[in-house]
Amino acid sequence: MILFVWSFVVSLAISLVTTFWVQTTAVARGLLVPPASDRHLHTKPLPRIGGVGIYLAFLITVVAFCVVPKWGHRTFAPHMLIGFLIATCSIFLVGAYDDLKSLRPPSKLIFEFLAAAFLYFSGFGIHHIGLSVGGHAVGEPVGFALTVMWVLLITNAFNLIDGLDGLAVGTALLSAIVVIATSLVQHNDLVTMLSCALFGTLLGFVPFNFHPASIFMGDSGSLFIGFALGALSLSGWSGRPTVTGVAVPILCFGLPIVDVTLAVARRFLMRKPLFRADADHVHHKLLKRGLSQPRAVLLLYGVTAGFVLASILLIRESTMLVPVLAATSLGVLLGVQQLRYQEFSGGWFGLQSYVRRRQIARAQRCIQQASHSLDRCGDFRSICRVLRDNLQPIGIDGVSFRVQAGDGLPPGWLRPLRKDREGNLFFSWSRRANSTIVWQHCLQLPAGRHNCTEAFLFRVRVVNRSYPDAEIFSDDFKIKLSTALERAIRPLDVVLPKESTNRRSLAPNSLADSA
Repeated sequence: MILFVWSFVVSLAISLVTTFWVQTTAVARGLLVPPASDRHLHTKPLPRIGGVGIYLAFLITVVAFCVVPKWGHRTFAPHMLIGFLIATCSIFLVGAYDDLKSLRPPSKLIFEFLAAAFLYFSGFGIHHIGLSVGGHAVGEPVGFALTVMWVLLITNAFNLIDGLDGLAVGTALLSAIVVIATSLVQHNDLVTMLSCALFGTLLGFVPFNFHPASIFMGDSGSLFIGFALGALSLSGWSGRPTVTGVAVPILCFGLPIVDVTLAVARRFLMRKPLFRADADHVHHKLLKRGLSQPRAVLLLYGVTAGFVLASILLIRESTMLVPVLAATSLGVLLGVQQLRYQEFSGGWFGLQSYVRRRQIARAQRCIQQASHSLDRCGDFRSICRVLRDNLQPIGIDGVSFRVQAGDGLPPGWLRPLRKDREGNLFFSWSRRANSTIVWQHCLQLPAGRHNCTEAFLFRVRVVNRSYPDAEIFSDDFKIKLSTALERAIRPLDVVLPKESTNRRSLAPNSLADSA
C-alpha cells in the first residue's frame, strides 16, 4: 500500500509542476488556440497542449518507481510495463501531432488500432476466453477483437466528451477510482500502481482545467487518458471474464460510453458522416437547456459518480447485478429523454421514425422502377405483372380500375383483370380470396381514350399498422400507368369503333326511309 500511496502523491506533485510549466511556456511562445467554431466555448485564445504535462507527469512517476530498488521488483512482468509505456507513448504522440498539425479521423483510428493491437500482445487485455467453434479454439482471436474494440471505444469516448472545462479530466478521475478498486481486489500490483499514478496525475491537472480553464488537455491528453484507462480497466480482472467483470468497466465509463453511443446513433439515423464533429453532445444539450458551464460539469460529475457507485456495488455484491443494471438502464433512458434529441423522437428512441423513412425510401424506389417498366408494357397482362412485382414488396395486395362504359369491352382482351361487384376491373395477387379491403388509395389518372379515370390500390392483409405514404405515387407513375393502359386498349379501337360507327351511320337512313 505504501507503493500505491507514494505513486499517487508523487504523480500529483509532478503533475502540478509540469502542467504549470507547459501552461506558462505555451503562453510565452504564443502556442494558443482561439475559438474556431460554435463547438468551442472559450472566448479567448488558450493553450491546447495540456496533455504534454499530463503525460510527462505520468511517465516520470512510473519510471522513477521502476528504478527504485525497493519497489521496482514489485511491478513484475516487465514486458507488460514496457508494452504499456510504448503503446501509450504512441497514442500521446498521435494526439500531440493532431493538436499541432491536425490529423484526419480515419488516420487517427488506424494508429489507435495499431497501438491497441500492440497492447494486447504485451499482455494487457482479454486472454482467457474458452471458446471453440467446430472443435477449433477461437478464444484468442475473439479476445483480441474485444480488447481492441474496447480500447478504441474508451479512447474516442473521452476524446468526444472533452468539450467543457474540467469535464473529461473529472470524469476520468472518478472512473479511475473503479479501476483502482478492481485491481486491488484482484491483487494486480502493476495495474494498481499505474492507476494510482494516473489518478494523481489527473488530480494535479484539475486546478488548471476547471472553469475558467487556463489550459486545455487537447487530443494528446484526452486520447492518452482514454487509452490508458481502457487498457487498465481490462487488466483489473484476471482469469476468465464473467458477466460482473464485464459490467463493472462498462458502468464505470458510463457517461463517455453513453455519449459516444448517442453520437453514433444520431449520425446514423440522420445519415451524417460518423466522424463529422457537431455541437449536440450531452454537454452541449445541457448548455442549450440553460445550464452554465460549471453547473453542467457538476451535473455530469454527479452522473459519473452514480455510475461509479453502481460499479463499486457490483464489486462488493455481484448478486446485485440484475437490479443494478435495471436501475442504471432506466436512469439512462430517462436522462436521454430529458435531453430532447430530435433524432430520437417518434418512439423507440427514433427507431420507429428511422424504419418509417427506410420504408418510404424503399417504396419510392419500387414506384420509380414500376414507372420505368410501364414504358414497355403493351397489354393488360404485362401491366398487371409490373404492378404486382413492384407494389407487392411495399405491402399492396391488388389494383382495380374504374372504367366508364366497361360493358362493351371483350373479356379476352382484359385478362388477367376481372370484374368486381361494382363493375370495376381488378387484379389481386393476394392469396386470400374474398378478403375485406383494409386500406385503399385512389389514383386520379389523366384522361385518355381508355375511359379509365381512376385506379385504386388496396390492401387486404393487416401486416402492420403503417401504410404506404400517398406521396410516393408520383405524377410520373400516374402518367406512365395511364399511357400503358391506352396502349393496351388500342387494339380494341380496331373492333369497337367500327361497330359503333356502323350503328351511327344506320340511324339517319332509317329515319329518312320512315319519312
